[in-house]
Amino acid sequence: MIMRKNLTETVLKLEKSQRIFVNRSLNMKSIKSIGYDMDHTLAPYNRENFEAIAFRATLEKFIDAGYPQELNELKFDPNFVIRGLLVDKERGNLLKVDGHKYVKLAFHGRRPLDKQERHILYNSESFKAHEFLSIDSFFALSEVQLFTEIVDYMRLNPRKIEKTFSEVYSDLRKFIDLSHQDGSIKNQVMAKPELYIVKEKYRFNALLRLIEAGKNLFLLTNSKWDYTDVIMSYLFENAHGDFKKWQDYFSQIIVGSKKPAFFIGDNPFELLEQSTGTSSEIGDTLVKGEIYNGGNAKLFQELTNQKGDEILYCGDHIYGDIIRSKETLNWRTLLVVEELDHELPILEQEKRAFEEIKDNMAIRESLDEELHRLRSLINSTAKQINLATIKNDKKKASSLEKEINKYKDKQIIKEHEISELDYTINEKIRLRSNKIHDVWGELMKVGLEKSRFAQQVEEYACVYTSKVSNLRFYSARKKFSSPHDLMPHDV
Repeated sequence: MIMRKNLTETVLKLEKSQRIFVNRSLNMKSIKSIGYDMDHTLAPYNRENFEAIAFRATLEKFIDAGYPQELNELKFDPNFVIRGLLVDKERGNLLKVDGHKYVKLAFHGRRPLDKQERHILYNSESFKAHEFLSIDSFFALSEVQLFTEIVDYMRLNPRKIEKTFSEVYSDLRKFIDLSHQDGSIKNQVMAKPELYIVKEKYRFNALLRLIEAGKNLFLLTNSKWDYTDVIMSYLFENAHGDFKKWQDYFSQIIVGSKKPAFFIGDNPFELLEQSTGTSSEIGDTLVKGEIYNGGNAKLFQELTNQKGDEILYCGDHIYGDIIRSKETLNWRTLLVVEELDHELPILEQEKRAFEEIKDNMAIRESLDEELHRLRSLINSTAKQINLATIKNDKKKASSLEKEINKYKDKQIIKEHEISELDYTINEKIRLRSNKIHDVWGELMKVGLEKSRFAQQVEEYACVYTSKVSNLRFYSARKKFSSPHDLMPHDV
């Protein structure tokens, strides 16, 4: 009882950025296995350093392929592109969309699209979000940043690149894939991981608590073995005396998994020989200490004798890690949202501003009701004036004219009050958003509406948090309970 009380007190004292947020109730007692992605999950990146080399390596391939030398002057901006945006490759536009597919913000290169342009292109009729590229992972940021800069160059320098925006993006995908294949990016990371990978010591505490509680841990990453070994060795060196090497933490290690294909395909597992790099067929089980390449989730479940909801998978990629594992296999899901570390403290500071916005919106709604009442009175009085005029009742018509003029004066005043209040509300929302990000605002919001990214998090992530080490604050047998789902009429 005392231990439970202390644990409860610990959880209550957590800062928001240390908490795990619950969309669907999750009983950790029923979880047998917990899987981890590596990149941006177990291994947070120094994003600015990593994205800068990805940007430059890919840009060099554009120029080698005959694009204008002037592109060499393009600069990487680590602060412009964020996750959760959509890319309209055909038009060269970057979009931020709310949960109802309404485009609230859009840029063509570096030029913002005004409301009328957004209406004509996207909001006058429904569009299919899946036809656009969704920026779901951190690895896509440098890619889209480069596309944005090239689009802006094309906007400012017509006809210097005789290709469509879609063709430019097709080249971009080819060049960035080549940059990964030829080692332009990962060789630099492997040579000096301390420049690109962020160590976070509490990660080990979280893993150890789960192991001690009898949980089976596995690593499931798209990265190849050589890269995985370098990164994990760097992260786990001197981590704990009971584990001589990083592999000892995990019952199964799967590299080159090709997620999301791992969750929906039927690729076989290959047993890797670490010393020679050769591969062979596997047996009827996945052996601890061995390294496996490829594979598929259904076979993983068969070989480990587990069912979907007995597995919790932790990753940062909303589509490749979370949506596919949830939709296809009913695995339980934990989404790592690194951005919360930055955003939550600011949102806590802005609580008062948020309450003021809500108060102003309530006042605005009241004023709007008053305005509708005045308009109704004006319309009904106008009809009465018309009837009095037909009946040649000049006295009544004159009296009603004075009355309708009073209503019209009040209408002008109300419209002015609403206009001023709208400006105040919009300015407060803008200032609050800009404290998070001066272009796109809060990750989970567009203005005050849920963003498309937030809607996906809510629908597919059982729980989410800023980093996997936050699991250390909770019992390995904890039951995470979601708040009751509320409809608007329930509030």
